[in-house]
Amino acid sequence: MMISGHCPQIMHGESLALTYPSFLQFTCPAAEKKFADVGRIFQPSLRDAEDSRAARECCREIENLMKDIGMWLNFRQFDVTYDILRKIADRGHELPDYQANPRIADIEEIYRELKEGYDRV
Repeated sequence: MMISGHCPQIMHGESLALTYPSFLQFTCPAAEKKFADVGRIFQPSLRDAEDSRAARECCREIENLMKDIGMWLNFRQFDVTYDILRKIADRGHELPDYQANPRIADIEEIYRELKEGYDRV
């Protein structure tokens, strides 16, 4: 991920790990049933729980997994400067296909999610 020479090289998996937790929380409300179904796979005890609860548990399980495998990352760890986040957000719609996404973030939402991941602990 290199933007105008201001950002160090970050591997693809690390890039996903940097942004995924924030966008997971962003997407979950728009795809609550899908997240709930996965949450019930993670925790069969949620079989009769409301979708909103099962979806929240799904997100928590994914976050815990990322922590367990050492992929709970933040931008600061990679010496990414805070000011570069706006440039990353501005390029956030350059993906070829958004049709499968349950919710499409606008540039301000992308920027907010990136800022949330800047100092994640």
